[in-house]
Amino acid sequence: MKLLRLLERLLPHLLLILSLMLLTFFFIDLVNESMAFLNNRITKILCAVHALLSAVFCVLAVVKDKK
Repeated sequence: MKLLRLLERLLPHLLLILSLMLLTFFFIDLVNESMAFLNNRITKILCAVHALLSAVFCVLAVVKDKK
């Protein structure tokens, strides 16, 4: 139960940080395409981590609603 509470408190912060990073990369890439922020391996990994954390957060929200 302590792990579940820790995840409930930590996940929103992690998702916010990752979302802001990805939005920053998106806007920088619009201005300067030669930097290729959206076409590199690190950004793809960040997108995958963001998707995974979002899925975990959604599952935790559903479980919390069921209680």
